[in-house]
Amino acid sequence: MSDRRIPIEELIEFPTAFSFKAIGRHTFLFSQEAFEAARTALPEDRRVQLSTRLSRDGTYVSVTLTATVESADELRAVYAALWGVEGVITVL
Repeated sequence: MSDRRIPIEELIEFPTAFSFKAIGRHTFLFSQEAFEAARTALPEDRRVQLSTRLSRDGTYVSVTLTATVESADELRAVYAALWGVEGVITVL
């Protein structure tokens, strides 16, 4: 069986505005930690926008972080940082 994965660089034209989503248990710090993880994975001058949405029963929170990414390496760095946030269930 051949590897049919397409490199990110062939799918996305950089620079681009990109939205990352991290879902985790709704705790006091989860949203802030996800924001800080994304912010520190990008260059210091890069702006990151944050929006949140609680699950119906308030147990989980979906954090959407939007930032301009300049390369596939930056994209991968943000995903890796978000996976490192305590309490994360999934990252999209």
